[in-house]
Amino acid sequence: MAWQGYINRSIQQLREKTAQVVRAQPAPLNVNVLPLLRLDSKESIDQFAVGCDGDLGGKSTVHLDLGPEGKGRFWGSLSTTLREGRRKEGVIERGGYAGFRSKSQTTIFGARMWDTSLYDYLRLRVRSSGDGMRYFVNIQTDGPVRSDLFQHRLWLPSPSKEPLATPQSEDGNPHPHQWSDVIIPFSDFTLTNSGDLSELQIEMLRSKIRTVGISVLGPKEGRYELGIESIEAISKEEAGKTAATP
Repeated sequence: MAWQGYINRSIQQLREKTAQVVRAQPAPLNVNVLPLLRLDSKESIDQFAVGCDGDLGGKSTVHLDLGPEGKGRFWGSLSTTLREGRRKEGVIERGGYAGFRSKSQTTIFGARMWDTSLYDYLRLRVRSSGDGMRYFVNIQTDGPVRSDLFQHRLWLPSPSKEPLATPQSEDGNPHPHQWSDVIIPFSDFTLTNSGDLSELQIEMLRSKIRTVGISVLGPKEGRYELGIESIEAISKEEAGKTAATP
């Protein structure tokens, strides 16, 4: 199955490159929206990797699955406590983080990457659970340092004050939050390394994006949950349409 996926990705990339040459244009036909990722099936969920401090001796947990509506659900529990024996003198170790990212996809032409150079914004279709946690969007490009990530806070909309005709939450009560589009300018992302802000800030290599993901970094302990349906690169025109939608 893994080999078949490799071949399918290679064929798809060959089709894309051939189409670009035939059309003599570097952009897809829909120049306003470039779909990057969807989370609406088991197959799409399998295209992501998850991780948390629990992998390195912490006590946090992380899960990525489909919620009751058949859309992505990123959830688990955060803990800043490290397991006994993990703390070492002179070594800074931190707990209380979890995340997921798209897996790197290899083809016979090399790693498959997204070219978002013709787009100005990242659009995420998400739903907050009202957990009060801090979420961040992370982008990895084809740079020389793999631990480098371009990061931006994922500011979630406030809950609607109007009654919502949406499915109930797991406890049986009406869900206070609805699905919303969050738009982030690519130019607003900042370069980080191993979770810390880099002193030297460089422009994102938007023509070679390797992975996209989301992380949660507290500030409190306990359960976290975020709904995520899709991630796209969009133009200024499309961003204006989204902002004008009630």
